[in-house]
Amino acid sequence: MSGRGRRSGGGRGRMGGSKAAGPDGLCVCPNCGKEVKHQIGMPCYQQTCPKCGTKIVRK
Repeated sequence: MSGRGRRSGGGRGRMGGSKAAGPDGLCVCPNCGKEVKHQIGMPCYQQTCPKCGTKIVRK
């Protein structure tokens, strides 16, 4: 269904439906593999790995 104001995501969050990570989950270091619990309100990419100091990403 396409119409005014409709985008491909259908209004199911920033990442679109099932791809949306939600408030739970993990952040992971792409360098050493260390997993850290995601903190609500703090994007993973803004944090650094507590083990090696590399920027971490959402798992």
